[in-house]
Amino acid sequence: MVGRNLKERGWRRVLKIYGLKQCSTTQKVKKHLEEQGLTFGEIIDIRDQPPMAEEIAWALDQVDGRYTKILNTSGGLYRELGLKDKLTDMSEEAFLALLSEQGMLIKRPLIVGDEVATAGSKVDFLDRIWLNK
Repeated sequence: MVGRNLKERGWRRVLKIYGLKQCSTTQKVKKHLEEQGLTFGEIIDIRDQPPMAEEIAWALDQVDGRYTKILNTSGGLYRELGLKDKLTDMSEEAFLALLSEQGMLIKRPLIVGDEVATAGSKVDFLDRIWLNK
């Protein structure tokens, strides 16, 4: 999908953004992409309303299936669950189910469009996916 403009990709008009409303990183990413012409709804609290497994799978697709690229590895829940030692044996289905139940395990913000999603705040990556730069 990368390489086509937003209209050709058939994006929904309003993108979803999961994160924490008071998180400055989530707010900065949202502001940056809005300044580039993208439209978002309100920030969805990832703790109260974790994304669906399918949405997380779309983000995983953007990083070639590498679990750690969408995981919040610096969070307490990641350490508490001992995921570092469990990831190599975890199926993708189990990984997606876990993240869809425990939203705090996902790098923030998680931005969701039509069959595409990104996790994290690296502007170069976000611009490449969402703005075709």
